[in-house]
Order: sequence, then C-alpha cells, then structure tokens
Amino acid sequence: MKIYYIINKTMNIEFLKNNWMRYYKRGFFTGIVVLCFLCFIDQTLQYTFFFNKINNINTLMITLSFIFFGAIFCGMLSLLILLLLSFMLKNKK
Repeated sequence: MKIYYIINKTMNIEFLKNNWMRYYKRGFFTGIVVLCFLCFIDQTLQYTFFFNKINNINTLMITLSFIFFGAIFCGMLSLLILLLLSFMLKNKK
C-alpha cells in the first residue's frame, strides 16, 4: 500500500496512460525515416558505413530487419523518455 501511495504521488499516471501510444508511434516512425535515410545514403557511397551493400535478396532482408528492429528500439526509447517525463510532471489535482 505504501509503494502505491509513493508512485501515485510522484508519478503522473494519467499523462502516461494518455500519451504512450503517441510517443511510441512518434519514436517508431522517426526511427524508420532516419534509418531508411541512412541506408539510402549508405548505398550510394562506394564503401558503406552502417549497412551492407544490397546485392541480393538475402542482404535486402537482413537490412530491412535491421531497420525494423532499430525502429522498434527507437519506439521503446521514446517510451522510456515518456516514463521519465511522467515522473517529472506533477498531477493537476
């Protein structure tokens, strides 16, 4: 009971409940756009920095999976930022 009281007084749970999906989508789509841009720039260079040169379908699938899982990581990172924000913001009650 004491832990619930501490979390309820220090954390803005309403802010977290109302905004988690928006923050995840924002982080996910930002990750997709940034990683696709990096992949596009990387493929135009003679020597790649971040991704392998796409020569066949297997390399394409591996690159797409890297982009997808990187975007999932960006979404989870934005949820972590939202969690920290919910600890910093006070309830309006």
